[in-house]
Amino acid sequence: MIEKMLESTVTDGGKCQRRRVSPFLRQALAVSGVVMYMIGTGANIAYPGVLLEQLRQPDSALRLTPDHESWIASILGLALISGIVVAPFCLQKLGRRLTNQLSTLPSLCGWALLVTAKDPAVLLISRSLQGFGMGIQAAAAPVSIAEYSAPKHRGAFLATIAFSFATGMLAAHVFGTLLYWRPAALACGSCYAISLLLISLVPETPPYLASRGKFEACKKSFRWLRGCDEDSQMELEVLLDSQRKTDEAVSSKKVSKLKAFVEICRKPEFYKPTVIMMYMFILFQISGMTVVPSYTVPMMEEVTGGGIESYTSMLMVDLVRFATAVLSCVVVNKLNRRTVLFMGIYISVAALLTTSFLLYLRDYGYIPEQYKWTPVIPTLIYIFGKTLGILPIPWAIAGEIFPLAYRSLGSGISGMFLSIMFFVVVKTAPTSFRQIGVSGTFCVYGLSIAICGVFLFFLLPETKGKTLYEIECHFKGIKDLTGEAEPHEKDKMLELENIEGG
Repeated sequence: MIEKMLESTVTDGGKCQRRRVSPFLRQALAVSGVVMYMIGTGANIAYPGVLLEQLRQPDSALRLTPDHESWIASILGLALISGIVVAPFCLQKLGRRLTNQLSTLPSLCGWALLVTAKDPAVLLISRSLQGFGMGIQAAAAPVSIAEYSAPKHRGAFLATIAFSFATGMLAAHVFGTLLYWRPAALACGSCYAISLLLISLVPETPPYLASRGKFEACKKSFRWLRGCDEDSQMELEVLLDSQRKTDEAVSSKKVSKLKAFVEICRKPEFYKPTVIMMYMFILFQISGMTVVPSYTVPMMEEVTGGGIESYTSMLMVDLVRFATAVLSCVVVNKLNRRTVLFMGIYISVAALLTTSFLLYLRDYGYIPEQYKWTPVIPTLIYIFGKTLGILPIPWAIAGEIFPLAYRSLGSGISGMFLSIMFFVVVKTAPTSFRQIGVSGTFCVYGLSIAICGVFLFFLLPETKGKTLYEIECHFKGIKDLTGEAEPHEKDKMLELENIEGG
């Protein structure tokens, strides 16, 4: 199937043929498998919000303790670590396409186990399998989308990760509201079967094929994705030439793996992006990105003061998140990355602190009974702010910020912080809600977001409109972006920068 599609792009002589399907649609197809997986990831995160609520009912088939509940919601974070540990090896040795395919299998098994679960232990095992697959995909998704996408579409395609999360969360809550938790789990798990099918329809990413020395396969894949116009041909030529030079440099300098790793860690184009992504993923989790979907019902019960039915308020949150995620796909592609991120940070901090303040006022009787629902308004504004900037930008930056040579390793290390913070934040959320209430928890989250925002204000460069080469040069401290290239390479780099920048 794949070979036939590739042959339709390139003749036996290596020249391009006209195709009926546009490059944009081919890139959209290539990205769609990852997007469908991320919809499943959103469902994984949000599913405890309906599962635990149903299992608390008196006629529930399973009985859970509060400790069971916190583990079911948070064990994804621990399992993510194991997936992220193996992700760099898979991405480097197996490739982006096969890694994406394999990551669907533990998730499918996890949902299958969940559908048939009859005791808490099986629920925990199923959630662990889902988390393991999510860990692999957390590293693979931004890398795959960035490498499949043309520069002018890269921002929008990377923003679809945020859209996918929001869609999956909405789907899980809708299924959980309308269906019993077992058929709801079956519906959520079907996302991974669709993802596996879509991933199998597209070729391997061109940069990965080039990095493995498969230059002919790289040309076919690149032309299938990008077409055969003059700009694409120039971009392909620069990709191949740059990889040949990298291969020559590596072959002429053979060192032990440990020494090579130490040398990589000392390179500013590796450690600077890694530190930035650590802060980005800490911000992502400390903003309540995974806590809110997991504990939406009890959280909104306290925010509304019982003035709005809990499932109605949950769907209100989901609809705001979904609509904002759709908007973010446009905003991320139009505005600077820093602008969108800090807009989301400012809105989220202001809304969280306002909600916290209103909840304190209500608790002390300063808000009349008929207006006890008013904290809902800043809470929905908070959902808007974090979905607009804090949700999409870390994933967009993750796909752009690492050089090709260190992309797998950097994604794995920074993803480790994502998984650790996932576990810590979700595991401590029930205790935090009990001890200091939603008002105190929101205050802590708001201050934490502000602190992370200060660090990122000084660390994060602007990446929109820049080539991956320009971003790498920024971290190397090279101001003359073509200063180290040969004269004919300078012309290629400058021309490519005009292509990608436009």
